[in-house]
Amino acid sequence: MDGFQHLPSQQDQRFWVYTSQNRPLNGFQPWSKPPGISFVHIICIGAGAGGSGAFPYTAGVAARGGSGGGGGALSSVFLPAYLVPDTLYVNIGIGGTGGTSSNVASTANAGFSGFNSTFVTFYPAQSAGYALCSAGPGNAGTVPAGTAGAIGGGGSVAATATSMPISQVGLRNYLAGQNGQSGGQNGATVVTAVYRITGGGGGSGNSAANVAGAGSSILMAGDYALQGAASLPAGSAGAKIENLIQFLSAGGTGASSSTTISGSTGGWGGFGSGGGGGSVGPGLGGAGGRGGDGLVIITCG
Repeated sequence: MDGFQHLPSQQDQRFWVYTSQNRPLNGFQPWSKPPGISFVHIICIGAGAGGSGAFPYTAGVAARGGSGGGGGALSSVFLPAYLVPDTLYVNIGIGGTGGTSSNVASTANAGFSGFNSTFVTFYPAQSAGYALCSAGPGNAGTVPAGTAGAIGGGGSVAATATSMPISQVGLRNYLAGQNGQSGGQNGATVVTAVYRITGGGGGSGNSAANVAGAGSSILMAGDYALQGAASLPAGSAGAKIENLIQFLSAGGTGASSSTTISGSTGGWGGFGSGGGGGSVGPGLGGAGGRGGDGLVIITCG
C-alpha cells in the first residue's frame, strides 16, 4: 500500500513521513519504535521563511521587488536501534507567512521567519538536552528601500553537536539553510540551489524608464529549472516544487512585475524552502510567498 507521494505506507512500520498536515495543537506527535529492527535513521528539515512584499508602482520611479525568504536547515542522524527509546516525539516547524501587499508608495512589508524548529526529542517538550535530531527555521526576507534591493532572508544556521547531544553516539550530518535572493529591479535572474532545499527567489521591480521585469527562476542542481522568468507573462505569480521521491524542494520563485496590473504574489516554498518575493505593480505591491513547513522522515531497518 502506498502512502504520501507513493512512498511506503506507515502501516508497514518501517517508514514514516511527518508533515504539518496532521500536526496536533500542542505540536507533538508520538512515534513508537517497531520491534525487531537494528537501526533508526532520522531526517529533520526546518521550516522556510516568508518572502517580503513589494512597493506599489510609481511612474518614472525605479523600485525593486520583494526578497525571498531563507530556507530551513537540514539535519540527519543514524543510530543503532538499541540506543533509541521506545517512544520519540516529533514536532514540525511551521513556515513563515509572506509580507502582505502594500498600497502605500515607498512602503513594503517584510515576511516572517519560520515559527519554530523541527525536532525529534526523547520527551514531549522542546528541550535541547534531549533532542535527537533538530533543524532550525529560515529567516524572513527584508523589505526593499527604493532602488536599493531588499536583502534576501538568511538561511537557518546548521545544528551542532551541542544542540543535538544524543546524536553524538551515532552518525550525523548538519547543513545550514540557503539564503533567499534579493529583490530585483528588472530582468530575469536565477537562484542556483546549493542543496536540495532552497531559499526563495526575488520578486521583480521596475526601472525609472517604466520597464517591468521577470521574477527569478530557481535551478535545482541541473535537474529542474523552476521558471519565474521570461517564459511567464508580466504580472505572473511565483511557483513552487516539492518532490519527496527525488528529495528536492525549491523555494518559491519571484513574482513578475507589471506597469498595467497590480503586483503579484511570490511563490510558496516547498517543504523547508523559503517563499518568493512579491512584485511591483500599479496601485498595489504584491505580497511575499509563504515559507514551506518543516518535515521529518524516519526510516527503520
